[in-house]
Amino acid sequence: MSDQQVNSASAANRYGAAIFELASEGKNLARVKKELMALQSLLAKSSELSAVLASPLIKAAQKNAVLQDITKHAKFTPLIGNFIGVICANGRAAELSDIVTALVVRIELAAGTLRANAKTAQALSAKQKVNLEAGLKKTLGRTVKLNTEVDRRLLGGLVVQIGSVMFDSSLKTQLEGLKLAMKES
Repeated sequence: MSDQQVNSASAANRYGAAIFELASEGKNLARVKKELMALQSLLAKSSELSAVLASPLIKAAQKNAVLQDITKHAKFTPLIGNFIGVICANGRAAELSDIVTALVVRIELAAGTLRANAKTAQALSAKQKVNLEAGLKKTLGRTVKLNTEVDRRLLGGLVVQIGSVMFDSSLKTQLEGLKLAMKES
């Protein structure tokens, strides 16, 4: 991971922590989460908006004006507008999506929910996803929000990552282990 990625991630965590504290004080976490997720969804759908926020040629004040128009139109809380103003003033507009993700993770952790990413060789059915979430909840003792992704290189099985912990029961890893064991004997 490059130094810039590390700095960006730590900045996202700092900003996420700051808005978490402000929203907690105002007992506004659910609304702030909902509004910022709506903004993040807009960022994901609008390549033009993402390009504006990422462009070093566009001044922070202009980025802030664009985002403030969006927050006013969407009738977001003043906290969101003020927070976006700080992000833009500090030159972090391009990292808004990462900041929102850091905040959402923090809110979910506070509510006792963990985020997990599962890679599988084939797409999971809705029932398989529910069963996997239930199994993870039983094992971890916490609610798990599961994101799934298909990775055809796995051949079979799955890889689940929760934070920095990874559970790998993929056929690919098992075959590599068998190959290594055969070489050693």
